[in-house]
Amino acid sequence: MNKKKSHKISGWIILDKQSGITSRQAISKISKIFNFNKIGHGGTLDPLATGVLPIAVGEATKLISFIQNKKKKYSFIIRWGEATDTDDSEGKIIKKSNLRPNKEEIENALVSFTGKIKQTPPNFSAIKIDGERSYKLARKNISVRHIPRQIEVHKFTLKKILNIDSAEFEVICGKGTYIRSLARDLAEKLNTKGHIIKLRRHSVGNFNEKDKIFIDFSEEIIHSPSFLEKIIPIEKVLDDIPALFLTETEAMKLRQGQKIKLNSLNFKKHFIKEHPNFHEFETVYTVNDKKLVALIEIDDGLVKPKRVINY
Repeated sequence: MNKKKSHKISGWIILDKQSGITSRQAISKISKIFNFNKIGHGGTLDPLATGVLPIAVGEATKLISFIQNKKKKYSFIIRWGEATDTDDSEGKIIKKSNLRPNKEEIENALVSFTGKIKQTPPNFSAIKIDGERSYKLARKNISVRHIPRQIEVHKFTLKKILNIDSAEFEVICGKGTYIRSLARDLAEKLNTKGHIIKLRRHSVGNFNEKDKIFIDFSEEIIHSPSFLEKIIPIEKVLDDIPALFLTETEAMKLRQGQKIKLNSLNFKKHFIKEHPNFHEFETVYTVNDKKLVALIEIDDGLVKPKRVINY
């Protein structure tokens, strides 16, 4: 039997993830169909959730940690009056309340959840405790105690009151934010209980819904060139940071792990003109002939490679 040919394409697939499938299951299915040599995702979505799931293939996997630090935008619906063990509708009800918040109470409470705040992750999460995933411990009814973590919520707004039992929200947040925990804590702040019944991610960094591809995993997927044509260039995730243009000789040095003196670069003037405050960025990327060479840091007058990209 002939071994399936491995695709050596590098870039991003922006999947519109369906509800009922985990992020890991989604990339496993895509990897099995197209046999990508390397694949990973840029930010887990709960099985309940739908929306933007950036999938990195090939050399784009080297930038997964970079995209995970980007802002994310979500919309979600909270059902008031019931808390579940998973903080969403997939769990079992563990507490109830007859209290229902009104619009004014909700909007006043949202102020406490904006900016840099402390948040306790849900018990059903992928965080490891003594080497085992939290959700696995929770399924065994083993008591789990998470340490509150600092997160940043840039915007948290009430979109509409749907009915007395539910309301729709929108949030823009930073790395490590659990939307289920936001819903749980907001309900507690309002002296009631609550859990998420619908959740959608609209964007991750520069990737948003206009980039997405929907795949119906319930039906057989036909391997087609048209799908591969929708892969987004690897450097798209870097659009909001400076770029340093290199000659082939300079690019080769970085690929070999060598450091380069900043004042020796042929394109230094162009770089500084494009980004006069480039030194304020922790990470910069380099290109040669429109191809990404490496993520770099500039320190003490030296250009140092952090992640070399090999096409």
